[in-house]
Amino acid sequence: MLRGGPGNDMVRMKRDNLEEVSSGDILMWTDEYIGLKFQIDGRSREGVDCWGLVCVIYKEKLGIELPLIQGVFVDTTISCLVKVAKAMGEERLKWHKVDKPQLYDVVMLRTGEYSWHVGLFIGKHQMIHVMSGIDSAIEDLNGVQWKNRIEGYYRYVC
Repeated sequence: MLRGGPGNDMVRMKRDNLEEVSSGDILMWTDEYIGLKFQIDGRSREGVDCWGLVCVIYKEKLGIELPLIQGVFVDTTISCLVKVAKAMGEERLKWHKVDKPQLYDVVMLRTGEYSWHVGLFIGKHQMIHVMSGIDSAIEDLNGVQWKNRIEGYYRYVC
């Protein structure tokens, strides 16, 4: 059960109706987010990093303003990514880990021992995400690149 906060009724409604959402419906709402440019520390449609994409979608689709967590992801060095993993780990504690993801749940992904990348679950074993070298796109979570990197699925509860 989701707790108070702006937009939670909409989150609950969309999640309750997830089984009725066809793959065509998923593509319709995600179309406006495909192709957003990757930008380190980006938090707007002009450019986003992985957390920035989640923030933009939550704000525009759900009316929920998530913490921006800016100034942590400043480059792609290992030391920076370790700092990102720490910041994402702290943010993750504010979310509820779930076994069965639903629309708008965050997918936490790891590289080695560090979980520093996120995507947004959109149904049908798919996520929308962005990362260095690619614009925002939809990818299959069962694909070779992702299936063994999923740390968990997290639902907004604050």
